[in-house]
Amino acid sequence: MKKTFLLAFALVFQYSIVTGQWQLGIEEPMPSRQVHLDFHTSEFIPNIGEKFDKSQWQKALQLGKVNSINVFGKGHHGWSYYSTKVGNMHPELDRDLLGEQIAACHEIGINAPIYFTVGWSANDAEQHPEWVIRNRDGSFFAFNTDLNAPPDALRPHYSWKNLCSAVTSPYHRHIMEQVEEICKNYDVDGFWFDIYHIANGCHCQFCTERMKKEGVDLFDDDAVSKSMNLAFKDHMKALRDLVALYHPKATVYFNASTRLEDKHIFKQRLYDMNTHQDLEDLPTTWGGYDKLPLDAKYHLGQGVPITGMSGKFHKAWGEFGGFKHSDAIKYEAAAMISYGASCNFGDQLHPSGEMDMETYTNIGRAFDYVEKIEAYGPGGVPVSRLGLWLTLNEAADHGIVRMLLEMHYDFIVANLENLDGLELIVLPSSASLSVEEANKLNTWVKSGGKLITFGGGGLDEENDFVIDFGAAFESQSPFDFDFTVIENERIGDNLVSTPFLNYTSGHRFKPTTGKVYAYIREPYFNRTYTTYSSHRETPYKLENSAYPAVVKTKNTILFAHELDKLYYEHGVRLHRDFFKNAIDLLYEQPMLTVRNLPSSGRVSFLKQGQNNRYIAHLLYSPALLRGTVQVIEDFVPIPNVKIEVNVPQKISKVIQIPEMKELPFEQNNNKVMVDVATFSMHTGVVFEYN
Repeated sequence: MKKTFLLAFALVFQYSIVTGQWQLGIEEPMPSRQVHLDFHTSEFIPNIGEKFDKSQWQKALQLGKVNSINVFGKGHHGWSYYSTKVGNMHPELDRDLLGEQIAACHEIGINAPIYFTVGWSANDAEQHPEWVIRNRDGSFFAFNTDLNAPPDALRPHYSWKNLCSAVTSPYHRHIMEQVEEICKNYDVDGFWFDIYHIANGCHCQFCTERMKKEGVDLFDDDAVSKSMNLAFKDHMKALRDLVALYHPKATVYFNASTRLEDKHIFKQRLYDMNTHQDLEDLPTTWGGYDKLPLDAKYHLGQGVPITGMSGKFHKAWGEFGGFKHSDAIKYEAAAMISYGASCNFGDQLHPSGEMDMETYTNIGRAFDYVEKIEAYGPGGVPVSRLGLWLTLNEAADHGIVRMLLEMHYDFIVANLENLDGLELIVLPSSASLSVEEANKLNTWVKSGGKLITFGGGGLDEENDFVIDFGAAFESQSPFDFDFTVIENERIGDNLVSTPFLNYTSGHRFKPTTGKVYAYIREPYFNRTYTTYSSHRETPYKLENSAYPAVVKTKNTILFAHELDKLYYEHGVRLHRDFFKNAIDLLYEQPMLTVRNLPSSGRVSFLKQGQNNRYIAHLLYSPALLRGTVQVIEDFVPIPNVKIEVNVPQKISKVIQIPEMKELPFEQNNNKVMVDVATFSMHTGVVFEYN
């Protein structure tokens, strides 16, 4: 049967002579409404798959409005769900469950990529202990596992020995043989390889031999990690090439390779081995609802299609009987589309093989909404004249992201290739610039580019500024904390005039060519057992120190404090407003301005050049902390949101989705103003041009 589902898009870079910017264009289609189906089943459970029924399976997927589902070839227990001569078929399975599920999907036009575990495979770990990742002392590396626990002790969740698939390991060769067997025997749409985030290094005999040949210092953790992950990357490339040999159009994805927080993997760009990027997150308890925006903006900027991944579960993967409310699934799906991603929600099939219809009723309610809006998300790319420089310091990067999201300044991830299209870049406090990057940013600033940084973000290892911020580093502060006093009324707009607290101290800078807009006010002394006052911080002195809290030049603003990390940890609105005032001093031509949207609302601005349109997505449903879980519940009406876009094209029509209602607008040169009377949960405003 011909597959007729609505599609997301693969992307490629194209250079626009008109805008002088790198843009993205369409290349290959992808499914848009996906399910990721786990099936990790113990050998102690009988009658595996006995209740699988093709018609019930198909009814569930159709009820869920699903057009792609990851089915299972091999799960974490190490059992395969098909007849295999290479691996071990589940001892309680007497049918080709994988083959039946693929056939059932293809019969109704649904994609069925194959799930295959790598890092966690209990059966392989027990049969081949030499394949297990080893610590430096030779002991097994096991995730969340007490290897000396008595047999009847309660086992923690997510508890597995960890296997080494580095290209020099015989386990790699075993995986290659299993995957080739699947490729030969099945109609393969793709592979979804799991568990590549499990260790920072491996000292198994095969990795040790390889590293010795490479000249790696086995006691240098960074060198060991780099060697291991490059060997993983070779393993991934071999699998990618193998799949392409048999199924050239099949997708291939290696899970965890996209995670910015897994720096030991991310820095080696293991994600380059993927045909697309699945951005895994369970926002209720894992990454939170503000993880997706940065992940999406980074990976779309790399020129590949993306999928947002969440779950139907209340808390975590593999939670039998756990249900996230359909409203929350709907909000998460709308957010994925808003950030240019396809949608994927995780489920776990009961060992009997029978689909849970309540799960697919819930997912179907969300995907019913996705069907109405999906044409206006995937295939689009984020556009902005404000860029965030990525440092991979989670507190610094995400502290800025949170402030920008809450203030509704949409942004992209800045790099050396997209500088020309940016007006302002925010450089986090974690020093990360190479010499080449610093030189190019210096040239960019001298040509009119604008830059804001925090703390030591603009310093090198010698504490010299790599970019001219109109100041020089003098020393670290001897105080654990300090205060800020505003001197310039523009940067102090709507802030307090008295000294306000910083929970950590700022760097001591000396102004050179820059103008001081705020000063540091220091405490009388640090709080110690000898010198202390009251319950907490020591009061501030009555005079300013000699050290600035903010230094401004024509095109730069330097904050002495790490406001990004401070906001990530403490969430002081005053610090966020301080940052906002700095942005407003420099940022003159934002592409998107949104007013009257509460701070818990989110905005995303996409361009679909292939359709001659921009889309401003608006979201609103605050995540409420219930116990340890973030819950989406309230879809309240949001009235009177005002949108202004500033784009080079002449806008011919403005449409509100999903209602497909044409909106009146005002256009003044490149600025277009639109009022959104009221929306609930999500809406999109589409700006069409000829």
